[in-house]
Amino acid sequence: MDYELLANQIITLIGGLQNIDQVWNCTTRLRFKLNDNSLIQDQKIQNLTGVLGTQMRNDQYQIIIGNEVAEVEKIFEQKMSSTNTKTKPTMAKKTFPQKEGLFNQVIDVISGIFTPILPAIIGAGMMKCILSILTLIHAVSPQSGVYLVFFMISDAAFYFLPFLIAVSASRRFHLNEFIGLSAAGVLLYPTLINGAAKHLAPMNFLGLKIPYLGYSSSVIPIILVIWLMSYVYKYVDKYMPKVFRFILTPVITMIITIPIGLFALAPLGNYLGMLLSSILDWLFTYAGPLAGFLLAAFNPLIVMTGMHYAIMPIAIQNLARTGYDNFWLPFALISNVAQAGALLALGIKFKKAEEKSIAFSTSASAILGVTEPGLFGVTLKLKKPLYAVMLAGGIGGLIGVLLGVRTYSFSAPNILILPTYIAPNGSMKGLIAIVVAIIISFILAFTFTFFLKIDTLDATSVSENEKDESENENTIETEKAGSSEEIYSPVTGNLQDIKTVPDDTFADEIIGQGVAIKPTEGKIFAPFDGEITMTFRTKHALAFTSKNGIEVLVHVGIDTVELNGEGFNLLKHKGDQVKKGEPVLEFDPDFIAKKGYELITPVVIANYKKFAKINKLLDQKTVNPQQVIMKIDL
Repeated sequence: MDYELLANQIITLIGGLQNIDQVWNCTTRLRFKLNDNSLIQDQKIQNLTGVLGTQMRNDQYQIIIGNEVAEVEKIFEQKMSSTNTKTKPTMAKKTFPQKEGLFNQVIDVISGIFTPILPAIIGAGMMKCILSILTLIHAVSPQSGVYLVFFMISDAAFYFLPFLIAVSASRRFHLNEFIGLSAAGVLLYPTLINGAAKHLAPMNFLGLKIPYLGYSSSVIPIILVIWLMSYVYKYVDKYMPKVFRFILTPVITMIITIPIGLFALAPLGNYLGMLLSSILDWLFTYAGPLAGFLLAAFNPLIVMTGMHYAIMPIAIQNLARTGYDNFWLPFALISNVAQAGALLALGIKFKKAEEKSIAFSTSASAILGVTEPGLFGVTLKLKKPLYAVMLAGGIGGLIGVLLGVRTYSFSAPNILILPTYIAPNGSMKGLIAIVVAIIISFILAFTFTFFLKIDTLDATSVSENEKDESENENTIETEKAGSSEEIYSPVTGNLQDIKTVPDDTFADEIIGQGVAIKPTEGKIFAPFDGEITMTFRTKHALAFTSKNGIEVLVHVGIDTVELNGEGFNLLKHKGDQVKKGEPVLEFDPDFIAKKGYELITPVVIANYKKFAKINKLLDQKTVNPQQVIMKIDL
C-alpha cells in the first residue's frame, strides 16, 4: 500500500487539511473530527484502494483501513504539523456550528481520550499475561527480582492510569498537558493514598470536607477534573493581562480547580465508577446468561459503531474495583474467535484465490484480536456470515457466563492473552470457561457459515451496474495508455513555480504537484471538459475531475478560507458538468487584497501519482484560459 498516496487522496476527498480539526487512529481505523462534514465525498473514499469502509459515528468520520492504519495516520501527522492551522479550527467551528447530543459528545470524548493511551494499557496487559505464564510454569519465583521488575512493568500503567488519562484528556480539551499532569499528581499524592488506606476522616479545607480516597487506576475522576480545568484555564487566560499570563494563569487555575475537584468532581467520579460496577455485579448475578449472550452476540455491531472504546473504561474500572472483569473483555474475545471461525469457513468455500487469501488472512487477524478487516471487508458485505457470527458468539457468551468466565487483566481480546484468565490464587476456573466458550463459538460460527449458500464475495458485494462500470473503466484505462491530456489555465495571470507559494502545504507539493498563478483578473474557468467534484462552503476553492480521471484543485489565494465566502461568487456547483474555458467562479481581487490575503492561486494535480508524468509549462510568463499550463502523460 502506498500510504502517502492514500493519505493525499483522503485529504482531497474530506475537504482538505483546513477542514480537519483532529485526526487520530485506533487499531484499524482513522478517526476524524471535521469542521464541515458536508465536504466529505464518502462514496469516492470508499472506492479508494486500501479503504475497507467508512462510517459516521458520534460526529466522527471514521475510515476503516485495517492493520496498516498507523502508517497512514503518520502521514497525516506529518502533513498537519507542516501546515500552520492553529487558528483555523476555532474559526471553522464558528463558521460551521454543529449540534451534538449529550450521549454523542460523551462517546466522542471517551474515544478521543482512550485511543491514544491504548498501546500503554495493552502493553501492560500483555506483560501481565507473560508474568502469569512464567509463574505458572515456575520459571520465576514471586519473591525474585525478575518477578518484581516484571510486575512493576505490568502494573504501572494501571496504577498510574490517571497520569496517562491526564495527558490524553488535556489534548482532547485543549489544555496544557503539564498542568493536566499536575492535577493527576494531586489525585495520586501519598497524603490521599495513605489517608484512604487508613480510612481517615475527611480533611477540612476552608469549610469544605475533602474525603480521603484512592484514585489509583481510576478513570472518571481525572477526566472530570481536566474538563473543569480546561474551562477555568481558558477563562482566566482570557482576562489575565498578557504580561502576567505565563506566571499567574496556571497557578490561579490550579487554586480554583483542584479544591473543587477534590471536594466534588473526583469523589463524584469515584462513586459513579463504584455504582457502575455494582450495577454490573447485579446484572450478572440475576441475568448473567442473557447478558453474556447479548454482549457477545452484539459485539460486532459494537465494534462497527466504535462503542467498544466507550466500554473499555468500564472494564478497567471493574478490574480496579473487583480485581477481574466479566463484563466486556471475555465476550469480546468470544465474538472475535467466532468471527475467525466464519472467515475460515468462507476461505474454504471461496473459489477465487484472491478471495481465499482475504478470508484466510482476516481470519488470522480476528484470532489475534483485530476483526475490522474481516468484519468490514467480508462478513458485513455478505451479511449472512455476520448473522452466523452473532448467533455463535451469543451462544459462546451464554456458556461462558454459566461456567463463570473472568479475566484478571486488561488486554486486547485475542487468544494470546488466555493466561490472564488464571486467577491470582492459581484457580483455572476462568481459563477453562473461556477456552470452552471460544471453542464452541468457533465451531458453531464455522459450521453455520460453511453450510450457507455463498459462492463468491464479488457476486454479493458488487452489483451488475458496478461490474459494468468497472469494465468500462478498464476499457478507458486501456484506451488512454500512452496518451496525454492538457490542463488549461483556470485564471488569467502570471505563471509561477508552485514553490513560490507562501504555504508549505502547496510549496512542498504535499497536496499534489502543480503550478501557481498570480491572478490579474477575478474569474476562474474550467481547466478542461469534466465535472466539478468539490466546492467549498467558503467558495475559495474548487476541484475538477476530467474524463480521464485527472483531479485538479484550484485554490484562490492563501488562507482565504477565513473570509467565509466574502468576495467570492460561485457560478457553478458541485456535480455540474463543465466545458474547458467555461466560467465557474468570480472573486474580487481588490477586496481580498485589502483584507490582507495573498492572491497567488495554486493549481495542483491531487492524484498525480496515478499518472506517468506531470509536465509543467513554466516557460510562459503570463497565461490565460486559452493556454496550456500542464500536460499529463496518462
